[in-house]
Amino acid sequence: MNSFFQKKDLTSWKCGVGVSVLSLVVLYGLVPYTFTYNSSEPISVFHMLWLFWWNVTDWQQGLLVFPISIGLIYWRRDIYKQIPVQGDNRAWILFLVGFLFYWIGYKGDIKPVAFLSIQILIAALVIWFWGWKMFKAALFPWAFLVFAWPIPGLDSFIAFPLREFMSGLTHHFLNIIGIPNIRSGTAVVSAPDFVLGIKQGERFALDVEDPCSGMRSLFALTMVTALYAYVTLPKTWQKLALFVCSIPLAVFGNFIRMLMLTFGTIILGSKIAVGEHDSPSFYHMFSGYMVFIAALGGMLGISWALQYDWKRFYAELKEWAKKPAATSTKP
Repeated sequence: MNSFFQKKDLTSWKCGVGVSVLSLVVLYGLVPYTFTYNSSEPISVFHMLWLFWWNVTDWQQGLLVFPISIGLIYWRRDIYKQIPVQGDNRAWILFLVGFLFYWIGYKGDIKPVAFLSIQILIAALVIWFWGWKMFKAALFPWAFLVFAWPIPGLDSFIAFPLREFMSGLTHHFLNIIGIPNIRSGTAVVSAPDFVLGIKQGERFALDVEDPCSGMRSLFALTMVTALYAYVTLPKTWQKLALFVCSIPLAVFGNFIRMLMLTFGTIILGSKIAVGEHDSPSFYHMFSGYMVFIAALGGMLGISWALQYDWKRFYAELKEWAKKPAATSTKP
């Protein structure tokens, strides 16, 4: 089913695209929609989105999402040029759903629902003007936009279980390698040694607070892993496998950070390794970067393993095993 605007009438088609995009900009950028936590004046959806991106550390990677999506479309522009433009009027169903979510978000002041309406309406515009084939080809750049939308409350819902998990993982690992410690909630402290006169927590005392829970790295690493998988891996199952690994990779990166802080405190002392509560030390800040270094290193390793020709490796291993052992003879 063709859309009302056809590309064969290029002027009308371009006007239709321009008017539709402009209408969405006005709707989301100028119409007062919701309230901030410290103001009684309503702001637009785009204004609210900018405040999240600019002020909330967990969602600052959202600033990069739209430029990256546009860059991906430009990167595959030759493929899109070969797809015939066949707009579909049935996209009105998606328009209806998108505006319904917009209204629900407005009436209930539910910010994620407003962001979901943007996601749906972008899909509706692509299908209406370009068609389903074009939308299918651009599915990943469209789906990648999900990483742009902040979800208030999700951090508090996930952060505490992550804090408990990280403290528990660190506690058990340190005991395994012979460093006695006690876990108290989300804190891990050194065990007392009454023979040597060492008090509890004297060697090290770490508390997995919200910034150390892994929330920031979790959101950022899932985005980076999805992008890397899409650009570098040739098969769909490889892309999905690497993306699924983004969560344990984020946990692994934060685990490395916890070990760095623990050993750093034992060797260098708390002041150098951790610093004060309001002013973390250089070592503490550097350990935060190690989260991403370790996780990205793991991502590259998994990507290599997914693409390696393991069948050939096992075949060569079997051939090597079949060869008779070389015998040496003395003169």
